[in-house]
Amino acid sequence: MFQLNIPTTYAAKVTVPLPDDDVIRPVIEAYYGAPYQPDMTLNVVKMFAGTGAHFAGVIDTVNAIFGPEGINPKHRQTCMMRVAKGLNAPYEWQIHSAIGRNVGLSEGEIAAFASHGPVTGVGSDYVLLCRACDELTDAKTLTDDTLSELLAMFGEESTRKYIFSISIFIFMGVWLNGCRVPLETTDKIDKTTRSNPAGSAVKQTGAGEG
Repeated sequence: MFQLNIPTTYAAKVTVPLPDDDVIRPVIEAYYGAPYQPDMTLNVVKMFAGTGAHFAGVIDTVNAIFGPEGINPKHRQTCMMRVAKGLNAPYEWQIHSAIGRNVGLSEGEIAAFASHGPVTGVGSDYVLLCRACDELTDAKTLTDDTLSELLAMFGEESTRKYIFSISIFIFMGVWLNGCRVPLETTDKIDKTTRSNPAGSAVKQTGAGEG
């Protein structure tokens, strides 16, 4: 039985307010080239749009990680959840546990990623990636043993991608916690997190649905 440590709420009282729709509408529409959909757009995307000129670069990076040349979808969500657990980042956990279910991770696997101590009881690839997440979150680097195992399991190019992706997930968790991006309280999560949360700001259709 796993002892869970799922982040559920912020302890802090002061928050960065979500930007007004009228402020972020031109930022979002300039990037996506389509009408902004406030009721579909996740709070994280709204908050990022409130950074103005930084928005395009951040969303480009997210799209690359979630795209076909990015990392394995199940591995990606594993890493995001383990980082969220390590950083006690409730918004990151809320969104990416939902995407994890959507990409096929089981409830048992998700529970393992939220456990105290080293992750066990799941596939060796998940165990290794969670260990890498723990080391990068806590020690800010990887041990030689972990890096050697990543290279052996995934190869040089994919190892670069995994380390880059985990680093971005750590940045995201810290940024979400720093801003206190409010948790989602509507059915937006299931509608907008089938695959890529960055695709939720505009109406999506077809296989690329956000």
